[in-house]
Amino acid sequence: MNIVQATIAHVAPTADLFNKYRMFYEQPSDLEGAKAFIQANIENNRSQIFLLLDDAGRAVAFSQLYPMQCSTAMRPIMYLSDLFVDLPARRHGYAKALMQFLMKNFGEQAMHRLTLETAHTNLAGQALYESLGYEKDKVFITYHRML
Repeated sequence: MNIVQATIAHVAPTADLFNKYRMFYEQPSDLEGAKAFIQANIENNRSQIFLLLDDAGRAVAFSQLYPMQCSTAMRPIMYLSDLFVDLPARRHGYAKALMQFLMKNFGEQAMHRLTLETAHTNLAGQALYESLGYEKDKVFITYHRML
């Protein structure tokens, strides 16, 4: 297993995983849109994307993070927007390995925190995050207004 930061050379395998991730969250398949989105994020340095490659070199998992600032701590944070393991590759520890990599990598960069959200129904994700020391927020409530 190997974890690499995605570059333009990785757009196709990243977009494939990103499209599957979107479908997991009940969005329609849009591989061309996924390619355009991932390519623009990489080219414009909007996000940091990491691919987990299995022992055969196939991209089987990815994460996409967006840099932010924590005003109260006056320090940078990373927002983990997307984490996905391809269905045939699940139950091999890839999500945990990717999360441990992210925590180590951004910890070494002196980030204040790594923040994420997941669906109430994503029990496997919740179990993983809690096993890694993540805590459910008991102070803040998240609101959204669709525009």
